[in-house]
Amino acid sequence: MRSRLVLATGALAIVAVTLLIYAPVYDAGLVWDDKIIFHDNAWLRYGDAWKDYIFRNFFDWVHYFRPLVVALFVAEARGFDASPGPMHVVSLSLHITNVLLVGWLALLLRAAGAERHRFEMPALVAMLVYAVHPAAIEPVVWISSQAELLVTLFLLLALICNTTLRSDTFRAVATSTCFFLAACAKESAISLPLVIALFDWVQPSRSGATNAHLRAVLRRQWRVYVGILIAGIAYLALRAWALGYLVHPLAMQVQPLSSWARLQMVSYTYVTYWRILLWPMYGLGPFHVVDAARFSSMNVASAGADALALAIVAAGAWCMYRRSPWGTLVAAFSIALLPVLHIIPVAFDESLYHERYMMTAAALACALIPQLASSVRIPATRLRAAAAVAGGLFVAWIGLAIVNIRVTLPLWSDETKLWLWELGKNPDSVTALHHLLTTYMELGDRTRADEMATRLIAKKAPCAMCMVNIAILAIWEGDATRAALALDEARGLVARQQNQRTVEGFILATGGLREINGDAAGAEEAYRDVAKMDPLDPDARFALALLLARQHRTTEARAAFAEALSLLAPDQRPQKRATFDATLQDAARRAPPD
Repeated sequence: MRSRLVLATGALAIVAVTLLIYAPVYDAGLVWDDKIIFHDNAWLRYGDAWKDYIFRNFFDWVHYFRPLVVALFVAEARGFDASPGPMHVVSLSLHITNVLLVGWLALLLRAAGAERHRFEMPALVAMLVYAVHPAAIEPVVWISSQAELLVTLFLLLALICNTTLRSDTFRAVATSTCFFLAACAKESAISLPLVIALFDWVQPSRSGATNAHLRAVLRRQWRVYVGILIAGIAYLALRAWALGYLVHPLAMQVQPLSSWARLQMVSYTYVTYWRILLWPMYGLGPFHVVDAARFSSMNVASAGADALALAIVAAGAWCMYRRSPWGTLVAAFSIALLPVLHIIPVAFDESLYHERYMMTAAALACALIPQLASSVRIPATRLRAAAAVAGGLFVAWIGLAIVNIRVTLPLWSDETKLWLWELGKNPDSVTALHHLLTTYMELGDRTRADEMATRLIAKKAPCAMCMVNIAILAIWEGDATRAALALDEARGLVARQQNQRTVEGFILATGGLREINGDAAGAEEAYRDVAKMDPLDPDARFALALLLARQHRTTEARAAFAEALSLLAPDQRPQKRATFDATLQDAARRAPPD
């Protein structure tokens, strides 16, 4: 009874600490993709288009299939109407749930016959480490990362169900269901069956013989494995039905799977994730772009990464052979990372790695802390000194982690700070420059927007939306020449990319250029074309409303503005209404309609 009270009190204290550390997240804004997904577009908040987006073409990503995550996004968008605070609370709640599940799993994985009270403190340590691990900042603050939180949640639940449920049938159904839901949250769930098999294998056996142990595992778990296989087939069938393919051909990289460069890349990425696990206070950021050319040749750094990666794997294999928990740690962490190590040549994005990609692997590593602690044997004469050193290092790590979270969290909470942060780390980042351009445009800071536009033009990067936004900025400033040049530059890029949002932006900017050139009919045609392409686009309707107001077509203008107003996020409506009313009044002063 006392041990349960201690455990419950400790868990509640860790939850309270996590809430306190992440308290500022409620006031965080929408950044990066969140701003477009939840705020700028009404595609999730209104209409029935969300039913299609759950299965295909979400955000114009042809290979994105995460129906559970998109369903959650729809619920949040409709329930909270573009208000970021409650959405951040959802993310934080998922993280805290995962923290509690890590502690539960840590207790379940204690050595056979070990007394529960011996694992209370190590389990609480596991929860605290996972709760304040700085790699969690991105998933907690960036709403688009809720996929990482969900896939981790269902993987932990699958392991807990597989460990606790005594009924073979119930265990198989529960574990398979968790696998299916995890897969519907993110493709990285493909590692879950291997993780289940690993933890089944390392469970203590009465027989020391390998063959006997294997037969015992299969006899007990065959229903679970069959259920997982059926769930996997069901997921693949659903994915193939929704997308029309399993993996989009354009997602495959050109580099051969067996190339030396790929081995270098995998080793570098693998070692980097271990570094993030052990020392995440260094190098955090939204992007981690690594020039792939560096992996084509051998140097001291790459040779060291290769050697270290092989050493970790070899040491893990040896420890697994000796039935040591350290081997289980290496195997579990490595298996969970398999989908993101670039072993299979699938392109994710321009970054080689992300902190958020290792949250599931970190959860497994933390859950094994009690087993690791119980395996350490220290002579009694050195126990006190060792405990003091370990305690000091642990307190220092936790303290630095908390400071790191509080320093980094504001950078992930504001669009301008986020991209200035990235630009400071990578001055050549076209992505950062473009996001800063659009942010300064939205803030009405023409001076800084012009500076970003000038830097983007100088880089001559093949960025269609960069050129489209530069054209829109020039239109606002009445510079038809610069707008035309930017649109000419964008035209070929838009044709090659065939991205609907980019096409819509290009047509919208073309309409703006026609308007300042005096071609009102052409501008109206362009605005109406965009409105037809995307019935939930407020920008096209607002531009049309302003154009109609300037032409003294007041009734039509008010109707177009009413449509735009219903699609705008609540915080945009007062400013847009003021602009529309001012346009009507200015038109009335200049030439009142007949």
